[in-house]
Amino acid sequence: MGNNKAVNKKTEEKSTSKRQLNMEILRIAAMCMIITLHYLDKGGVLKEFATNNTAVGNAAWIIEAFCMVSVNIYVLISGYFLCESNFKIKKTVLLWIQILLYSWIITAIFAIVLKGQFNFEEGMLYGLLPLLMPVTGSHYWFATVYILMYLVSPFLNIGIKAMDKKTHRNLIIILVAIFSIWNTILPFTIPATDRKGMDVCWFICLYVIAAYLRKYGEEIKINKWLSLAIYALCCIGAFLLGKGLLLLDSITGKFGGFCKNFYEYNSLTILIASVALFIFVIKTKIKAGDVVTKIVLFISEGTFGVYLLHEHKLLRYLWPTWFNVSDYAESFAFIPHLLLTVASVFAAGVVIDFIRRIITGAIDTFIFKNEK
Repeated sequence: MGNNKAVNKKTEEKSTSKRQLNMEILRIAAMCMIITLHYLDKGGVLKEFATNNTAVGNAAWIIEAFCMVSVNIYVLISGYFLCESNFKIKKTVLLWIQILLYSWIITAIFAIVLKGQFNFEEGMLYGLLPLLMPVTGSHYWFATVYILMYLVSPFLNIGIKAMDKKTHRNLIIILVAIFSIWNTILPFTIPATDRKGMDVCWFICLYVIAAYLRKYGEEIKINKWLSLAIYALCCIGAFLLGKGLLLLDSITGKFGGFCKNFYEYNSLTILIASVALFIFVIKTKIKAGDVVTKIVLFISEGTFGVYLLHEHKLLRYLWPTWFNVSDYAESFAFIPHLLLTVASVFAAGVVIDFIRRIITGAIDTFIFKNEK
């Protein structure tokens, strides 16, 4: 009887994985977008928006717009599943350990290779603190904010479950008005707490939106292809609106400083684009065989490790030099080079994270061996 239950549970989990394959593919795509953003920015391909007038530069900024949804998408995926799951301190501990492992091991490797001769502009001690305490020291801003969101998620879930549809919708309107519309329409009066979407308040806003899509997504009567078109139009719109402000600035001399405002994570253009792409994926059902499913899930499981690897403080500006990104900054050749670089960084990250999973698995067994 016990064996049958175990088999049924495995079958159910397998079936669930298949139903959520679209989300796992989206998670992979979002991480590739994040690497793309770092390629463009830290690789020197992205020129100053206000002074850029080249075709190559414009192409880079358009690609940047299409990839700006990446962080929002990652949070939306998390909120979509977390809103109907139970809080587990084990998950928090293992996530914290994963972050520590990446920060400490990479730092140790650099210490050995460079024989401890780090050169931090802020000073040795101040520069090392984020590496030694990566979560509380905000070494990885996304990881820190994500953990904060996860810690408050059980309280958010209580409120979300207690709300009816109208109340939930009104809450979203208020949160979006405060944390997105205000920043987009009235950027010159931004609240002191606004961090351009890199804070827990914005993550909570996205969490509430994701929970609404989870509860009432089936009631959203919008064609998935229209959703995809809205995503594309909003991304192109972010670029065109920025150019429009530059044109207005050339006449009035008053709006140039806001031309990149539509590119922030919490800008209205990027928010709408993020939700539209997310709805497109929700409405896209993907069927695949067991082998393909296992491969996708294996890759998806390593995406966070890809982030922790290539965004380590000692690596984030180094790997673009390994791939000679700056050599392609003035040519459209940067596009194929971008694709090859992103694929290489992503693949390396997945492989390394597989090794990390073995280590974390051993730690998991040791710490939670008595947990049922």
